[in-house]
Parts: sequence; C-alpha cells; structure tokens
Amino acid sequence: MSLAACLAVLLQPVVTTPAIEPEVPELDFKGLFFTRATHTNVVSSGALFRNLQIGRLGSPDSGATTEGDGNTFIEQRVIGFFDYTPALWQGNAVFRSAFEIDFTWGDAANQVQENAGGGMNGDVVNLQTKRLQMDLTLDPGLVLTLGLQTLADNPRRPTEATPDELVHGGTHLMFWGTDAAGASLFWRPHRRILSRAGYFLLWENAPDKNDDVHLALLDVEFGVAPATQVGLHLWYLNDGSAQQQSGPGSRLSRLTAGTQLVPGRGRVLQQADVAWLAVDAHYNLFLNGGPFTIGGFAALNGGDFETRISDASIAVPDAPEPSLLAFLVDAEAAWRWGHSNGDFVSLEGLYASGDEAPGDQVVSSVITGNGYGLPGALALTHRSLLLLPDGKAVNRQVAAVYDPANLGYGLMAAFLNAGADLVRHKWNVKLGLATAQSAARPVDGGRQIGTEVNVETLYQVYPLLWLGAHAAYLRLGSFYDGARFDADAPPLDNPYTAFATATWVML
Repeated sequence: MSLAACLAVLLQPVVTTPAIEPEVPELDFKGLFFTRATHTNVVSSGALFRNLQIGRLGSPDSGATTEGDGNTFIEQRVIGFFDYTPALWQGNAVFRSAFEIDFTWGDAANQVQENAGGGMNGDVVNLQTKRLQMDLTLDPGLVLTLGLQTLADNPRRPTEATPDELVHGGTHLMFWGTDAAGASLFWRPHRRILSRAGYFLLWENAPDKNDDVHLALLDVEFGVAPATQVGLHLWYLNDGSAQQQSGPGSRLSRLTAGTQLVPGRGRVLQQADVAWLAVDAHYNLFLNGGPFTIGGFAALNGGDFETRISDASIAVPDAPEPSLLAFLVDAEAAWRWGHSNGDFVSLEGLYASGDEAPGDQVVSSVITGNGYGLPGALALTHRSLLLLPDGKAVNRQVAAVYDPANLGYGLMAAFLNAGADLVRHKWNVKLGLATAQSAARPVDGGRQIGTEVNVETLYQVYPLLWLGAHAAYLRLGSFYDGARFDADAPPLDNPYTAFATATWVML
C-alpha cells in the first residue's frame, strides 16, 4: 500500500513555502515515517494474508466484522526512496529504488515474516521491495522506464508528477494504482502533450504454460486550453491464469468485492480478454491555479471470457460464453474559499454500473486492478475512512465498499468534504460526509450500503512533520441484510474508528 500511503500523506492540506533546492547529488534520499494509533470496532482475522487484514466488511474471505468493545493497536510504517544519478551520464540515467517496512507494535520478533517486526527484540526480516527501476532518457522528452515501478492510470511520469496530478488526474487511480514490473515509455513531444505506452507482466505462473497475466496501456493527455487538459486512455489485459491467483471470480476478487464470474455448472474460466476505453477532462487540476476546479472521467469496460468443462463426466448444457460490458463515470468539483488550499469545499459523484441480471452471461460490473493486486487500484479523492478504503491505512484496511464493482452490484456514491485552516498553513480541520448504494438491486436485501461522517485535524509541528487526529462513524444500510454476507456470523454493528497519527516526510 505504499503508493496510496505516500499520496495520502503528501496530499495533506497543510503546506509550507518550498525552500530553494540544492544541486542534486549523485545519491538522493527521500523518506516517510508514519505512526498510527487506532481504536475501532472493526476487526479482521486476516483469513487470506498473514498480518495483512484487508478487504470488504462482512466478507468471510477477509474475516472482517465488528465487535462491540472494539480494540486498540499501534502501527508503524517507514519508506525509503533512494535515487542514484551518475554524474558521468549527466542525469540521463537514474536508478530508483524504494523499500518499505510495516509492522504493528508487539506483533512478532526473531523470524522471517512480512508486515511484522514490532515484537520485543525486533530482529524480523520484513523488508518489502516497492520500486527497482531504471529511467533512461533516450531523447529530450522521451524517457524509458524499466523494472519494478509505479503502475498508475495516468500518462504523467510518477516520479515527476505532483500527488494532485496522480490522484485527481487521469482516472483518479480508480482502475490502476499500485506497483508492478514492466516497461513504460513516456513521451512529451510538445509542452502541452503527454503520452505513455506501457507493458506490465502482472502474474507469471507456471513457466512452461501460457497462464500469465499481461497488461498493455496507451495514454495521452492534451492541454487544450489554459489550465485545461483532456486525456484518452486505452488499456488491454490478457488473463490466462484461469483464476489461479487473481482475476474475476478468484478468491482475491472475492476478498476485495470485485467483479464475480461464475461461468455456470460444470464450467470454469480459462481465459479473459479485457479492454478499457476512457476519457477524462480537468480544469485547474485540484486548485493548482485559481480558486475553482472541476474534472472527471468516463470509462467503458468490455471483454470476452473463454471457459472450459471442468469435469467430462458432468453433462454440461450448451451456453454462450460470458462477456463483459460495463462503465464507470466520476465527476469532482472543488472551491477554495479562503487563502490556502486547506480552505476548501469539494463534491464528488461516482456511478459504476451493476449487474441487474446475473444469469444472462453478460457481466455488467467493471474490472479494476483490485482483482489482480492487493490493493491494485485505490482511489483517494473520496477522503472517507470506512465507507471506501482509507488511504492512511498500514496493515489493516477494511471498507464497506472496497472496489467500485461491489460484488457485481455496482456503486452510486457521493462525497462532500470541507476544510479550513484555523492557523494558515499550520493547523487544519476537515469534515466529511459520504453515502453510497448499489447501482443494481440485490435479490436479497436493499440497495443502501451506508452513510459515513468523518472529521480530521492536522497540526504542523515543524516543516513536513504533522500530528493528526481522525475519526469516522458509518451507519450501515439495508444492503447488509442479504445472504451474500456470512450467515453464521452475528449481525454487524455500525462501524467506527478513531486514530491519531504522526507523519514525517523526509527530504
């Protein structure tokens, strides 16, 4: 979750006047130190991943539920970014690396274990590799990136773009927002044109079989007017994994409440070919210039699925192969009413299509990177803490809606946020309201998922060092009455969370 955590931290509304940067040395370090103390009634057994509690609230796959008394825990994260730029090559080749350590205080010691190491004596081997890439400048405006790198649904170079450009631009990290191994070619033929062509190998399964997951991306952004950009995106994914590790209908997709695909009696998914066509438009990208911003995107998601008979002894009726046709639209507007970007009001609306007829062999809910990574797509513009995933999570990230597919029922949601600097550039308070319901009506239960209220405050003790307090309460709706939730578990209480944070961005 390093991409989401870094962006969430760097997007805090409290800012300082930038200092004059010195000459870039050959070896450059940036870092993030983050500590979070939480009390919440949301608990999870972490049924799928050891030490990493993540997924949809009420899911038997995630083990996420609520308990009346709640529990308290403290988590810590440290990320280091190391860039090496040989002077001999005059900055035309850069090696970039990033490493992350996450743990919960008191969790484990003296062993090899991921997302752990806070037990007495420490000594846990728990280093996570997040980035290992080479940036090679082939020509002015043409840069090739090879290796483990940031995968975002945006044509801007992640190592040069601002957090606002990545989070509020493109398709808001709603489809792709993680790290992956591949190759990206960033080309800027004109100061108003940005483009990216990329290839990523998301999963390499058996080396002697064609059962891998490949992703190709083509993106371009045009500056059509002052402070106004329009982007076009075309992505293609070939999934031959047959639900071994990921993809629609896999356990990972169930964990994140992504699009579900059950081909029918006696059949299993063999291969999926999925494509996305998206367009976005933004004016004054989240208050980069004047006091008003507006933007949004629309994405069409289509594809074909190939199945095979799982047991030759079963009489399987002939049926057409399942296909995919879905869409998602999002719009966001904000107004800076005061002197800083911490004085703001924003409104965002989201609609993701749902499956009104699950048995018609046409899947009508979108597929995102959450079906291929954990997480693989984590939008942050909503700013909610329980209704949708909290970008400030470390090892525990549970939400009522983890993915816009929402188990195939789709999503209709609105997010209203307002902030104010009580002391300009030093002390900020933010209030939020979020509500959501499914786009398609479930056969059991209602459509209303829930309504959340939240409040957050940040105080800047020193430049790039913040202390924060955050709280949220989610009132669950009739969507949680259905049998698609764990019938053996007791009914869910309304979730709540309260946590304190300490954030230090090291430059």
